[in-house]
Amino acid sequence: MVEVELLYDYPRLEERLIIERLRARGAEVTLTNVNDVPLVMGERVADVAVVRPISMFKAIYAAAARESAGTWAVNNASAISVCGDKVLCLSRMAASGIRIPRTVIAVDSRSAEQAFKASPKPVVDKPPIGSWGRLVSLIEDERTWRTILEYRSLLSSAQLKVHLLQQYVETGGRDVRVIVLGGEVLGAMERIGPPDDWRTNVALGGKTVPYKLNGELVETSIKCAELVGGDFIAVDILVDRSGNYYVNELNGVPEFKGFMEATGIDVAAHLAGFVLDRAKR
Repeated sequence: MVEVELLYDYPRLEERLIIERLRARGAEVTLTNVNDVPLVMGERVADVAVVRPISMFKAIYAAAARESAGTWAVNNASAISVCGDKVLCLSRMAASGIRIPRTVIAVDSRSAEQAFKASPKPVVDKPPIGSWGRLVSLIEDERTWRTILEYRSLLSSAQLKVHLLQQYVETGGRDVRVIVLGGEVLGAMERIGPPDDWRTNVALGGKTVPYKLNGELVETSIKCAELVGGDFIAVDILVDRSGNYYVNELNGVPEFKGFMEATGIDVAAHLAGFVLDRAKR
C-alpha cells in the first residue's frame, strides 16, 4: 500500500477530492495541517507528499521539509518557488525562448517611475508575488499610477514594493489555463472576465469554458512545466487578437475546481493515479 501525505493549510474542494480519489485507489492517506503540525527536517512521514497549502511560502517550506527526508513531493519546493515568484518564472521562460509579455522589473519607486514613463499605455502593474489578481492594476494615466505607486510603497513586504510593468496584451478579456500533469497536458479551459473587470481570475467572478488544444499550445505548456521542474503545473496563457500566445504565469499549487467544471476532466482522479503509479515504480 502506498502511503501519501497531503499537506495543506485551509482545505478546499480540491483537497477533499484529492483525498477521496487517493483513498478510492487504496492509498493510505495522512493529513497534515501545516498550521497545526510542526514539520521536522529529515523526518519521513509517507512515500509521497502532495503539497497543497494556499500560502506560497508554507507550500515551499512544507515541500522542502519532506524533501529533506528524501520524500518525493508534488510539487517540489523549487518548482513552487519559481512558479510563485513572477520574476523568477518569467525570466526562466524568456531565457528559453518562450514568448511572454514585455516585462520591466523595477525594485524601487525611482526605477519604477522611469519604467512607467517609458512604457506604452495602458500598462499592467503587478508585484512579483500574489494570486487571484490581487494588486494587479491596469494603468492608463499618471494620476492612477501615482496612487498605486504611493500605496505600494506603504506595504510592509519588500517584495510587494517591487513593480513588474508589463505590456498590456489585448485579449478581449479572456485567457487560457492549461494543466500539465507528469509531462502531459490534461486539457485547457478559457477564462472569461466579468463585464466590470479586465482580469479573468475565477476568484474575481470570471467564467470558464472548455478550450480546444492545438500543437503549439500543448508544446508550450509542457515546456513551461519542464522548465520549472514541476509534476503538476497550471500554465496561464494570453492569446492576442492575432492568435499569438504569451505565457503570463505558472502555478505550482493549482486550483482546479473551475477547470473541472469547464472541461469535465476529473483532475483529482488523474493526480491520484499519477502519484500512485509513480510511487509504485
